[in-house]
Amino acid sequence: MLRMKAYRFRIYPTEEQRVFLIKTFGCVRFTYNTLLKSGSNMQERLSPAKLKKDFPFLKEVDSLALANAQRHLDRAFKNYYQGRASYPKLKSKRSRWQSYTTNNQQHTVYIQDGMLKVPKLKSLIPLELHREIKGNIKTATISAEDSKEFYVSLLCEEDIPIIKKTNKTIKIHFSRERLIEPEMCLEHYYLDILKTEEIIRKAEKRLGVRKHAALKQHKKLSQAQNYQKQKQRVNRLYVHRQNQKNALFDKLSIHLVREYDRIYIQNLPSQEESEKIFYSTDWQRFLTKLSYKAEWYGKEIILDE
Repeated sequence: MLRMKAYRFRIYPTEEQRVFLIKTFGCVRFTYNTLLKSGSNMQERLSPAKLKKDFPFLKEVDSLALANAQRHLDRAFKNYYQGRASYPKLKSKRSRWQSYTTNNQQHTVYIQDGMLKVPKLKSLIPLELHREIKGNIKTATISAEDSKEFYVSLLCEEDIPIIKKTNKTIKIHFSRERLIEPEMCLEHYYLDILKTEEIIRKAEKRLGVRKHAALKQHKKLSQAQNYQKQKQRVNRLYVHRQNQKNALFDKLSIHLVREYDRIYIQNLPSQEESEKIFYSTDWQRFLTKLSYKAEWYGKEIILDE
């Protein structure tokens, strides 16, 4: 059965490629903000194509990225008018994460010899291809954290086979310490997250010390170099911890759908445990992965009230 499946990889652009990607982030942000400032009633009359006439620099980047910026804004307005979200906000260049999305049209996005090709960029971008892509690439989203670490998320159409039935059933519920009970045999994932939690606690404590020292010297935190360096380290640790959790979510969800045909989700009150590693947002992310994988492989998720 054909399904849409996402892959995410780290990419390592050269300095020239990095300049192009950052320029594309800026042009996409500019397009989105300009269309937003014009108001929802102007969407049909103002478009990226028309903006290029007044702002020729937009021609230097991928036109599909600009078109997707308009689509994202249209979706944001639709969500607003249907009561699902607040009024769209302007995008800031100060955001830690910047991104743009392009489409694969006539083989304009592909992977060759461990390198990534994207539209408008002639050279291939080095890619950390840690797993095989089996489907057809539909879209590619390039993102970067603080314009330093770059990633690509590929949305692919893939034929996903149904997993053989096991006639087994399991009931699971949320645990703040182990994510789910009963726990699965993935001990090293839990240990890695615990180690990162301890490192984060120490890093946050040091951040507090440096904040106190900067304020004592009557420095603005934005100008306190030691504080800013430590803040960046803490932010990197947060990202690392979330990546570890995401890896656990992937392993747990695929393990459950392979081993069990029916998975009961028990809505039990969470116990106050000594080690609070996982939170309700983690539980929801995990359930999202579990739900779509169960649908892919013909398994059943049952909410047990």
